[in-house]
Amino acid sequence: MPEIEVFPNRAADWPPADAGPWFRSHRLLIFAGTCLLSATLGLIYNYSRPPIYQSKATLLTSAMTAIDKTSAAADIQHVAIQRQILLGQELLEKTLERLKASDQLDPQLQLTVEDIRQALRVDPVAETNLVEMVAEGTHAYTLPMLINTWIDVYTAARAEEVENTIGATRRIVETELQGLRDRIDVARLKLDEFRRNHDITSTGREENEAAARLNGLNKSLNQASEDEVKAKARLDAVRKAIERGQTVVPQESQNSLRHLEQRAQQLRERLAELDKRFTRDYLALQPTLKAIPGQLAKLEAEIQSKRNYGRDIVLDDAEQNYEAARQTAKEIRRQLDDHKKQAAEFTSRFAEHTALKTDLEGLEKLYRETQERLVQIETSHKEKYPQVHVIERAQLSLIPISPHYTRDAFIAVIGSVLFGIFSVWLFEYLTRKQQQQQAGITLSGIHMYGNLNPDRPDLPHYPATPIEQQETPQALESPELRELSDRDLRDLLNAANLKGKQLIALLLSGLTLDEAASLTPGRIDLSRQVIELDAGRTLPVNPYLMSLFKQSGHYPAWLADQAATPEDLAAILHYTVIDAGLSNPKEIDGDAIRHTYIVYLVRQGLRLSELEQVVGRLAPTVISSYGAYSPPRPGHGIDKIERLHPVLAIDHEVFHHHPDAE
Repeated sequence: MPEIEVFPNRAADWPPADAGPWFRSHRLLIFAGTCLLSATLGLIYNYSRPPIYQSKATLLTSAMTAIDKTSAAADIQHVAIQRQILLGQELLEKTLERLKASDQLDPQLQLTVEDIRQALRVDPVAETNLVEMVAEGTHAYTLPMLINTWIDVYTAARAEEVENTIGATRRIVETELQGLRDRIDVARLKLDEFRRNHDITSTGREENEAAARLNGLNKSLNQASEDEVKAKARLDAVRKAIERGQTVVPQESQNSLRHLEQRAQQLRERLAELDKRFTRDYLALQPTLKAIPGQLAKLEAEIQSKRNYGRDIVLDDAEQNYEAARQTAKEIRRQLDDHKKQAAEFTSRFAEHTALKTDLEGLEKLYRETQERLVQIETSHKEKYPQVHVIERAQLSLIPISPHYTRDAFIAVIGSVLFGIFSVWLFEYLTRKQQQQQAGITLSGIHMYGNLNPDRPDLPHYPATPIEQQETPQALESPELRELSDRDLRDLLNAANLKGKQLIALLLSGLTLDEAASLTPGRIDLSRQVIELDAGRTLPVNPYLMSLFKQSGHYPAWLADQAATPEDLAAILHYTVIDAGLSNPKEIDGDAIRHTYIVYLVRQGLRLSELEQVVGRLAPTVISSYGAYSPPRPGHGIDKIERLHPVLAIDHEVFHHHPDAE
């Protein structure tokens, strides 16, 4: 018969991981073997790689300028074009031909154009016309020879290209000049013929007859209009003076009229003086005095006649002058109207003449510019066409640029160590389940071993007790139960229906399956948020559990049909575990979930003496066994710890966002 012994919670120490000396440990053997193998392979690969050498040369490709002028800005497009030319198929083929024709190349090297293309690289220097020609390969002595030959072929090709370009450009410019000469001659003949046909004697518009006559008529019309206005004003002035009774006589009659008026005034003054001294009868008796009134009357009649005559003359002259001015303006207008058609035709022809003249001047200007261009090509082409200047030729370098043997060897060693550690972990992970199965059969905390060796000092030994003398309830309530992780609990809640969620939440609040089965609506007071149990024990209802009770009518969901037994609740929990897909579902029951909650409380530092206030009656040996989970510090009271399990707090938030539909 096998010997049965009861052990405390030392599953982690049994069975021992390794037996025997440390240097015979399978972990060390696995680590050393995998690390050595990986390091050997990595170092062999590292040092088997051939060294890569590099050789460089620098070129300047740009348009040269005169010595007294500044250099032009960097021509990025020109540099990009030259880079494509350098890596072109034709240039690389010529480089390979010249390289093979020389005696410096190793005859064992069977180079191809593709090999050269992959070995060579052209890197433009930013914001300049410089380019770096780089060659990389495993043959250090061949690289500078390859780059220098490449440069020679390129410079020769550029020189030939420039020479061909200059000749072609000169021929093109000379052809353009000849064409411009012909067009200029045709334009000049056409312009001369147009001048003769339309009587254009001068290039100035005002110097031609039609334009000059038009200008003269315009000036004459302006003058005639001015004279007409003046004559009309003179006539109106004369008429208004006559209407006012003013004396209006010609200029030449004014002196004689003024003399007659003076004589008449003298006679009036003398007659007035005689009237003061004598009567008219007396004056009639005097021969020298009686003639004075007759003389005055005769003189006044002559003055009046002279005035009337002068008025008529002035009025006739004014009318004649006005009429003459009006006729003159009318005639000039008629002539101007007749000449306008001729002037308009002349203007149109002169515009054509100007256009022909402008075309001729444009051709002559273009001809002069083309001549200057030809002169520049013939005299200054050496300073104008793009040049290639070798700043630095390639030199031999025996220092490899890659691979970095020391760095890569260090990486290989570090990687081998990490790979060895990973191999040990992988071996332990794959064999852990098998070791656990060989450790023994565990039934509610009772370990049965068929081959216990009392001489083993590494196994704890307790005095054997007959199985009939053991307290079975205490053994079944011992903490030799599976402690569920938060992830396991969360998977259970996600897979459970409303009944399962309520049952799990009650177990994580400290209730047993029996207490959950005995719950009635009267024991649940949601207004006070408490659950009243036997022996005066009262447990708070957390928000998550309260929301679940509200969904089922403020009482457990399994009371909707009929009263449930603890076996019914255990069955609900069992198929919930199966739906969640957890490993070893037989190990997960109500006691395991309640045990997980008790461990959670104890790990917070809850005093073991107050544990029964939360989870109910426990055997003293069971309470004492939970001391292994208590932290090494003074215990706290119930009011100092968090009684809500974190899974319920997290799932309470998830519950309101994703309500469970049973």
